[in-house]
Amino acid sequence: MTRIIIFSDTHQYIDDCIYVLNTMPGVTAVIHAGDHDSDAEDLQAIFPEIPFHYVRGNCDYSSNPSEKIVTIDGKRIFIAHGHTYGVKAGIDRIKKAGVQNKADLVVYGHTHYPNTEYFMGMTLLNPGSVRYSGTYAIAEIEDGRLQTVVIDIPVRPLGGF
Repeated sequence: MTRIIIFSDTHQYIDDCIYVLNTMPGVTAVIHAGDHDSDAEDLQAIFPEIPFHYVRGNCDYSSNPSEKIVTIDGKRIFIAHGHTYGVKAGIDRIKKAGVQNKADLVVYGHTHYPNTEYFMGMTLLNPGSVRYSGTYAIAEIEDGRLQTVVIDIPVRPLGGF
């Protein structure tokens, strides 16, 4: 089974991401949908054994791409922060981009609210914001089937990981 952890809108708060990655078994890859893509770079340095895929968001000024397509375990994943597709006003434009890119999964952020929708065999997933909604997502691929779930970050005892 392939297990992908999906973060977005960490906004310079990665403690919960570190906690998730330290406690989640069998992580195959991590996707970060922007705001702050430097957080994804920091996490990649902490977890060099895990492949990271990330894009820049509207609060990022890096040279990282604003969108990308990756294939993981046979599934095409279109990643974009969402601001250039106007996702705060609706997801029709990013949905169209997903269809044009023949995506199985579209990952976006920007709204800070988790959302999952299905369209023409495609899953559109916003994991919410690690910092503001306290959520992330997991995508699992097994026997060619893709399943996703949005998870509330658990409250940790004081004192760490």
